[in-house]
Amino acid sequence: MLFVFGFQIGWFPTGGSVAPGNVPGTLDYMLSKIYHLILPSISLALLTLVGTVQYLRSEIIDTKHKEFVLTARAKGANENRIYNKHVFRNSLLPLAAFFGYEITGLITGSVFIERVFSFPGMGNLLISSIQNRDFSVVSTLLLMFGFAAIIGTVLSDIILGIVDPRIRIK
Repeated sequence: MLFVFGFQIGWFPTGGSVAPGNVPGTLDYMLSKIYHLILPSISLALLTLVGTVQYLRSEIIDTKHKEFVLTARAKGANENRIYNKHVFRNSLLPLAAFFGYEITGLITGSVFIERVFSFPGMGNLLISSIQNRDFSVVSTLLLMFGFAAIIGTVLSDIILGIVDPRIRIK
């Protein structure tokens, strides 16, 4: 994406987080920040979306052949109702459990995205701290990333409890 949309077509900037010469706090500064965030955000979202869609697709294929779906078809239920009420809803349960790992994937993906797009952030700070052997910063960042992964797992459990009423956190 950087090569095509940044270098070849020239639609987006190829690095940094703001255009040079903008004064912090102005509207131009904020718009420049958003403009510099578009390409890295789309790249990170696409990386995450591909895995999620593949996982959801395989769950839908597995759920389509389960007994309760065959029973609903045998009762003469509408195909839209079967997919919306039975197949899709039951396919979302493993995806909700997978959400905690998605948070971890977003964090690790941001390390690479920040490096590729020369975007200053915690991922870029982690890589430069490793290169400079600044172990206190590395330890702190890894602790923060681990904490974010734990929060993602807790959110995943909460979402799983909302999606499936049989699962309750006590």
